[in-house]
Amino acid sequence: MGKELTFIMSEQIIDMASKPLRKREDAILLLLYTIRMFALDESELNIHSESIKISINKMNRIFYLLKGKMFSMHFPFRIESNDTQKVSRIYDGVTGILINATTLSFLIGLFEQINRPETDFEKVFEIMMESEQNDDEFTMEQMWTLFSYLLKYDLGYIRYDIDPEHENGKLHPLHHLDICLDNSATYKIGLNQEIGFDNFKDILDITTESWYIS
Repeated sequence: MGKELTFIMSEQIIDMASKPLRKREDAILLLLYTIRMFALDESELNIHSESIKISINKMNRIFYLLKGKMFSMHFPFRIESNDTQKVSRIYDGVTGILINATTLSFLIGLFEQINRPETDFEKVFEIMMESEQNDDEFTMEQMWTLFSYLLKYDLGYIRYDIDPEHENGKLHPLHHLDICLDNSATYKIGLNQEIGFDNFKDILDITTESWYIS
């Protein structure tokens, strides 16, 4: 039996998730900042209709639900939650490292650095060396393993859009699914009608019956 956790988006995550994700680094940074958001007390958040759902079962996916669109990616971490649906601990599934504030700051710093055009490998290596010297919670080898995994794991990105601004018959249907991040790899599947979160999730759920294109 799977579990589903629901969270209200912070203003920062609404802003990041509302912008088009064009690169893997953008998507990973969104994931990392989302995990940092879990540490916020709900009293610090304004009530929005925008929310995040994490489905924990065979597919382990995170869903971002916004006005006019929703999108999903594979969630590459292991979550432990308590009975009040609060996240208690998050672990990396590859190294087993606890994803705490220190680990997050390190990873966010790395991915923000490689998102800059002028960054080279030497700068990334310097950040890793500095982090290892200042922290005894993880080794550089563990961080490199985690960093390299996040750089290449399959995001499984898919987005559902309701897009009246760019609607153009069958060339750009009002309701459609966008598959893949990169513009050179993405493709579109038109839908005849609006779908809600439950249908969107069911399309991706490998434990339920398959959907058909007709």
